[in-house]
Amino acid sequence: MSALLSAMLLLAPTGTGRAPVGAQVRLGRSPRSLIVARAFGADGCSEAGAATPAGARDARSPLGADAERIEREVYLHPEDMPYREGTRPESALALGLANFRRQGRTLLEQSVRATAALLGRPDPALSAKPPGCLALTLSNEEVAAAERRREEAGSGIPAHPVARALYDVGCAFLDRFFDGRPIERFWFLETIARVPYFAYVSMLHLYETFGWWRAPGLRQVHSAEEWNELHHLLIMEALGGDARWSDRFLGYHAAVVYYWLLIPTYLFSPAVAYQFMELLEAHAVDTYSTFVRLNRKALAALPPPSVARSYYLDGDLYLFDDFQQRLPGSRRPPCGTLLDVFVNICEDEGEHVKTMRACQDYAQLGTVVTSPHLPPPRSQSVAAADGSFGGGARLAAEWQPEPSAADVAAAKERREAWARWSAQVRTEMAGGSDGVV
Repeated sequence: MSALLSAMLLLAPTGTGRAPVGAQVRLGRSPRSLIVARAFGADGCSEAGAATPAGARDARSPLGADAERIEREVYLHPEDMPYREGTRPESALALGLANFRRQGRTLLEQSVRATAALLGRPDPALSAKPPGCLALTLSNEEVAAAERRREEAGSGIPAHPVARALYDVGCAFLDRFFDGRPIERFWFLETIARVPYFAYVSMLHLYETFGWWRAPGLRQVHSAEEWNELHHLLIMEALGGDARWSDRFLGYHAAVVYYWLLIPTYLFSPAVAYQFMELLEAHAVDTYSTFVRLNRKALAALPPPSVARSYYLDGDLYLFDDFQQRLPGSRRPPCGTLLDVFVNICEDEGEHVKTMRACQDYAQLGTVVTSPHLPPPRSQSVAAADGSFGGGARLAAEWQPEPSAADVAAAKERREAWARWSAQVRTEMAGGSDGVV
C-alpha cells in the first residue's frame, strides 16, 4: 500500500530533469558531462556531425577516440543499473522479494530527489548522466503534425472507434507524462511494444494445443519482431531511459494490463488485435522520425551503444531478417553513430507496420504470412502489389474463401499508401525535404 501511495506522489512530472542543449559544458564536475561536451560545439550541436553527410557514414563509428570512451563511461551498462532484473531462474517468491528490495531502494532515492525538487533544490546529478547529459529533445506538436501529414497522404489507419479512442488517450498521456523526456518516452513505448508479440504467440500456442490451427511460420515472425523490440528496449536502457522508479513502475504495470487486454481481443478478432498494433507502430514511426529530424546533429556526434552494434552489425542477423517484409540479407543498415541507431529503429518500426498490415490481410483475406527464410506453404508465392515485400516475405495465395475484388483492391491501396509515406519518411530522415535540419 505504501508503494502505491508513493507511486501516486511520484508519477506526476516534477520537471524534465534535463539540461538544456549546450548545458553539458557547464557541468564541469561531472565526468560524463565533460566527455559528452567534447563531442559538441558551443551551441550544443555536433561539429563532427555537421561535417559528416548522412550518406558518408561508415558502418563503424566515425567519431574518433571519444567514441569508445563515451560508450564505456557515459552510456549505462548492467553494473550501472542495480534496479535491473535477477540473474538466474528462481521461484516466483524469491524473484519477487529480490525485486522488491532492488526497487525499494530506488523508490526511496527518487522520493528524496522529488522532495528536494519541490523545495527548490533539484539534484544536479540527474543532468550529469544519461539521458540528461545528452540534451536530446522532442516536440509533441511536431509528432502530431507528422501524424496528420501521414493521414493526409493516405496512410491513415481505419481503426475501430474503440481502438482509436484508446490510442488517442494513450498518446495524450505520453505527451503529458513524458513531455521533455524523449528517451524515457521511448523506453516506455518499447516496453509496451513487446507485449503484443507475447500475446500473439501465446494465442497461437493455445490454438495449436487445442488442435485448432498450427502456424509455426507466423509464430516465428512474431518471435523475431519481439526480439527486435527487445533490442530497441536495451538501447533505451543504455541511454538511461528507465533510470526513474516511477517510469519503471508505470511501464511494467501498463505492460501487464495491455497483455491481458490483447489476449481476449485476439481470441475474438485477430484482425483487430493486429490493427491496434499497427496504430502503435505507425505512431512509433512518426515519433522516431520527428526525433531524428530535431536532433540530427547531436545524434551524429554520439557513438552507438554496444548493444546496438551487436544487434545491427555483429550478431546473428537471421532473426533480424525474419520480421522484414523483404528478401533475407537485403537490408544491412549502418551503425556508426547514434543517428544511425535511431534511423534504424524508425525503419524497423516501419517494417512492423507492414507486417501488421500483412497479418490483417492474413486474417481477413487468407494471404499467408510466414518467415522469409521458409518456403511458401503449398501454393504459389506472391509479392505484395506495392513491391515493398520484394518477393521476400512469403505470402501464399491460399484463398479460402475467395476474397472479393474490393477487399483485394483495398489491401493493395493500403500497402501502396504506406510505401509512398515510408519513402517520404526515409527522405526526411536523410536530411531531404520538409525543412529537415
